[in-house]
Amino acid sequence: MSEQRPIIVNAPASKSVSHRMIMGASLANGESLVENVLESQDLYQTMEILTNTGAKFEKLDKGVYKVTGALPKGGEDMQHAVSCNVHESGTTCRLLTAILAGGEGFFHIHGAPRMHERPIGTLTNTLEQLGAKFLFEKDGYPPFLMKASGLKGGEVTISLEESSQYLSGLLLAAPLCKEQLTVYIGGKHVVSWPYIGLTLDAMKKFGARFDIAVKDKENSTDDNIKWKPVDFRSITEIIPGEIRFRVRPFVNNGTYKSGRYKVEGDWSGASYLLGAGVLGQKPVQVLGLSKNSLQADKALLDILEKMGAKIEHGEQGEITVYPSELTGITADMADCPDIVPTVAVIAAFAKGETKIENIAHLRIKECDRLHAMAAELKKIGIETVEYTDYLIVKGRPELQNLAEPVDFASYGDHRIVMSLSMLNLKNIKTKFDNPKAITKSFPEFFDIWNTICASQ
Repeated sequence: MSEQRPIIVNAPASKSVSHRMIMGASLANGESLVENVLESQDLYQTMEILTNTGAKFEKLDKGVYKVTGALPKGGEDMQHAVSCNVHESGTTCRLLTAILAGGEGFFHIHGAPRMHERPIGTLTNTLEQLGAKFLFEKDGYPPFLMKASGLKGGEVTISLEESSQYLSGLLLAAPLCKEQLTVYIGGKHVVSWPYIGLTLDAMKKFGARFDIAVKDKENSTDDNIKWKPVDFRSITEIIPGEIRFRVRPFVNNGTYKSGRYKVEGDWSGASYLLGAGVLGQKPVQVLGLSKNSLQADKALLDILEKMGAKIEHGEQGEITVYPSELTGITADMADCPDIVPTVAVIAAFAKGETKIENIAHLRIKECDRLHAMAAELKKIGIETVEYTDYLIVKGRPELQNLAEPVDFASYGDHRIVMSLSMLNLKNIKTKFDNPKAITKSFPEFFDIWNTICASQ
């Protein structure tokens, strides 16, 4: 098996890192060069909003942009609020809401109908404590009007039970505050911590000054909590009430520093390519991924190996996944929700049951992804059990070669379309009501995918 020549493909650029690099450069003083930017619908929305609020973007080459930064400026009054259309991008909506709150003027933040069903009240309530003002059509949800007059700093507590993006937005905006901002985490549990690591990594590259501390349990009392500093790269989980973020303002009204930045490969988008290696007839080798990445979806490799997949790591960072017999496992995917659809499809061809746990937050993504995967896999005879916060997939390793194409609903969700396309490796033809949903994060997906399928 290992003697087979692999199909070689490149990973797309990271959507999460592209957003953070573009946002940082848009706030920097002077010109920055950002390379390997993912050119997708979500990033276009982010750049359009930042352009409308003062930054400038010049495309020099594919994925290469010269960015001239500026502090966000909105309209002079409610009637002339700057339109900020986030379309279907939750990252754009949540991160930019906080960043724009650090600017001046009126901003009208709105998007596609599904975005208007996704909550943001936890973040806007926190921003109100820091000086921003909001007017909602439906309290706690887009669309809304925001009046910004800068952020004052101080101390706030925020829950991440719905999304880690609330904290990412707050942290990115924090250096713009007039005084130091200290953030504590409330709520009962936290999801997707690794995305906070990506945010902090970007902030560090752009010159932000911050420190993180965890509760010193040995020396703390109920009345006097002691804190000990930690390196953000060493954090693997975050416990409400036991971690503190402090971000200092830029000196002399400074901003993020301009420079040259490069976006790493995307583990989320690469998950379908890596999955093709294990489900197809030939191994697939993916280039452009960083083994030291802070991206949460790197966890796919651990999941595949636990299921029995053969994986090789090359000296240049290339990753090769081989066709393998798989066995179902139990996987806690709270930190990597974006690859749940990928794992669900792979699990459909594993022996036994796969239980995917702690994924209630999938219900407020671009669609209810937990329900969508359960419903669509049933169309090919895969039995699933759907609960509030977990999904059981009962595998059928022998399933392949369906006579007729299967009509799948896309739910307007890029990850539903790309994950279900993996069925093609088992000679199951797929038809989607909206295949163009992929443009949100991976516009070139079908070009690469058709090459993989044709090479089987």
